[in-house]
Amino acid sequence: MVAKEYDRLVFETTGWRGTYPLIIPVQVGDYFQLRDDGVPIQLGNALNWPGWKEAVPVDPKPIEGSATFYSGCQRKTGASAGAGAQIPGGVGVDATLSLSFAHEASFVLAYDAATQTRMRDLMPVQRAILESARSGWWQEDWILVVEVIAAESATLAVATEKGSALELHANAAIPTGIAAVPIAKPSLGWTASSWKGSGYCSICKEGTPMYHCLKLRKSRFRNKWRAELLDEYDPADLFTGDPFETSA
Repeated sequence: MVAKEYDRLVFETTGWRGTYPLIIPVQVGDYFQLRDDGVPIQLGNALNWPGWKEAVPVDPKPIEGSATFYSGCQRKTGASAGAGAQIPGGVGVDATLSLSFAHEASFVLAYDAATQTRMRDLMPVQRAILESARSGWWQEDWILVVEVIAAESATLAVATEKGSALELHANAAIPTGIAAVPIAKPSLGWTASSWKGSGYCSICKEGTPMYHCLKLRKSRFRNKWRAELLDEYDPADLFTGDPFETSA
């Protein structure tokens, strides 16, 4: 259930859903079956449906600089990180970043040189998905991706066991202030040690680390479908409002 907990923590930290593992490509218009363990299974892309690409404009926007997010992760740089560690040849302790993870699904996530892409107008999309659900085709455990951050370089480390640790090594000195460490910058030549404990990591790879999506469910009253943006609510209490419901 690491994927489900990681997604929840990313939402709490960033307001976005988190792609796990990072190698799963996500594009605007993709629709997935969301399994109980939180792993999405891709089913197709709505923009390939007849008429959708013309009717649903998609707008890209470059994102300046880098961004880094942490949850349940402690960081140390320089000599305090390298003490007692196996450091690759030619790399000094001032080029080492030590990460320790407090619990399962603790993470560090960073991206660089990214583009944010979104559907311009969601209301007609929501109405179309509602109609397909009422006709019996769209399923309650499906999600539709409506906005994506795609990065030329992204780094993700997620612990799958409490108390796990990982070290990242750059080919250049890194500053002592952790906020200044751009761990998704490929020009720094980042590599990762083996995990102490267990976890998943992807270092400076192209990917889509975060997204927004639309999900449906049936109302508890009158058995009507409702459509809401998944990100507007705490994942523990989804779909309690009904801002997009139309008459049956």
